[in-house]
Formats: sequence, structure tokens, C-alpha cells
Amino acid sequence: MVDWKRDTPWRQAHVLTTESSLALGVVQAEDVSTALVVVISHDCDLAQSRETEPSVEIIVATRLQAADGNFTHRKNSRRLHLECTIDGTESYLDMRAQGKREIKKSALAGHLPAANIVLNPEDRSILQRWLAARYRRAAFPDEFEWRLNHTGIAKRITKIVEPLGKQLVAVFFDVDDGVERHRKGEKDLYGLRIDLLYSTEKDPAGALEAAEKAAVAIAAAFQERCFDAIAGWKWIELLECEAISDEAMTYAMSTQLKRWNVDYLSLRANPQTEPMQE
Repeated sequence: MVDWKRDTPWRQAHVLTTESSLALGVVQAEDVSTALVVVISHDCDLAQSRETEPSVEIIVATRLQAADGNFTHRKNSRRLHLECTIDGTESYLDMRAQGKREIKKSALAGHLPAANIVLNPEDRSILQRWLAARYRRAAFPDEFEWRLNHTGIAKRITKIVEPLGKQLVAVFFDVDDGVERHRKGEKDLYGLRIDLLYSTEKDPAGALEAAEKAAVAIAAAFQERCFDAIAGWKWIELLECEAISDEAMTYAMSTQLKRWNVDYLSLRANPQTEPMQE
């Protein structure tokens, strides 16, 4: 048996070869054409002995040709579409939280990572933050989430941001200036500010334009569903919705704002009523 050593070739975001995935039983023969196994244990844990850290955490992903914008940049805490390079060609991995598994180091020792599948440092960082967000994602008040669902706003925002893919990094909510208040009735309003964080990495001008258009569309959705020309606002008053670059967001802002995940869920899982129709 090959021993597990501190200078192991395995690192976080390395991918198992097809042969290793089959030999270790983490992928079935009928799935080898689409399934890829990614190591998600931290490098420090991988370097530990089998006695200290006996297992390696992995996630079984599915290969995709194109990504869904709702699942890029960790917009969804349960599912991630992550860019990678396979045989020199851009591709994507579809990762789901339920796909996590473990492999004993004693079994993985002697196997080498796939050399033809690469995640760049930025995408590895996205993977790390997605894994961490599973345990620290923001939860909004039940009543606020119910109103988003009841009015159909949550579904509208999802549809608006979906096409933006890499251009839009995150959607941040500031509800009632960060003060949790109990609201009751449609005229007892939540005040909401939304920041659409856009990427400056590749095409800042294009990303800004896309984020600004999304902000206008989101504002129109709130006007349609939460505002009446005679009665005024109901349920949620949208105070502001604007685009902000990932370079302009300060640390103080990031601590005050809460990231809104596309798979919006409140502190209680079951909805109080069905959403309004589109």
C-alpha cells in the first residue's frame, strides 16, 4: 500500500482522472462521459497525515458546455457553475452541495491528479467562497422573504440576473438599514436598498451597462408589484437599486449588506402561501 506523505501532489480544486474515479468507485461506468470528481479539502488538510486527517473531501460534478448565470459567482449556495479548462477548451462544472463525498487517503494515495483539467486561481477562489457560504449565508426575516415570494419579486429578480453570468458578481440587500424589525400588514413597509455588484475583470464598461439595465428592470418590477399610483407602496418599498463595481465596494459596505442568494430561503423553510402569478 502506498503511504500518504506530506508532499502529496494533491491540492484543493485538483480533479481525479477518469481511471481513478472508476477505480475508487466514486463514479459509475455509465457516468464517466459527464462526471468529474473535484477535491475540495483544503491544502493544509491534504498535507496532514492519515492519522490526523484520514479522508479527503471531494465533490462529484457534472461537465457542462455552457453555464447558467443564476449559478455562477456563487449566486446560489446549493449549486455552482464553475469555469475550468479541459484539454485546453473552456468548459464548466456543475457542482451541487449534495454531491460531496469522502475518499480515504489510504485509497487515494498512489493516484495522480488529472493533468488536462485546470481551474485558474480566480475560479478556485470562487469555489472556496462557495463552500464557505454554505455555512455562513445570510438569512432574512421570514416576513420579508414571504413578501418577496408572495409578490413574485423574487422570481422576477432571478429572471433578470440570469442572463448576466460573469458580468454580475452578486446581489446585495440592505433591509431596513440593517435593523431587524417585525412588520405586519401590507402598509407596514420594509425599506429595501439593492446593490448589483458587477465585475471589472474583463469588460468593465459592458458589465456596468448590463448591471444598470438590470437595476432599471428590477426597479420596474417593484413598481409593478409593490406600488400603486393612488395607494402608494405596499409590502416592500424599494428605496434604491444601483450598480456598483467590485472595486468600489468597501469592507464596511460588505459587512453591512447581505448577499441575496438566488435560491432565496428564509429562517423557515415552508412558504406561507403561493406566490402571485406572473
